[in-house]
Amino acid sequence: MRTLLSAAAIASLIGFASPALADFAPGGSVHRAVETARSFGMVGFNEIQYFDGKWEIQGRDIRGKDIHMDVDAITGAVIKVDRD
Repeated sequence: MRTLLSAAAIASLIGFASPALADFAPGGSVHRAVETARSFGMVGFNEIQYFDGKWEIQGRDIRGKDIHMDVDAITGAVIKVDRD
């Protein structure tokens, strides 16, 4: 099942969610995926989807360049990074 979250929803999940709500996807935390993306330089988030055991994250870095990442939902490991 695909889950699409807007930037406002992500902000509310990260800022106010209990640990149980942050782990709503089977096997993995959206919070952990967002933190992983931030560690790769992503500062703005356009789209976050859970699909087939991974988080697909699209956003931009501090220079405004697009970044697309796939993060394993269970381990939090980065599967793929594409930069513009």
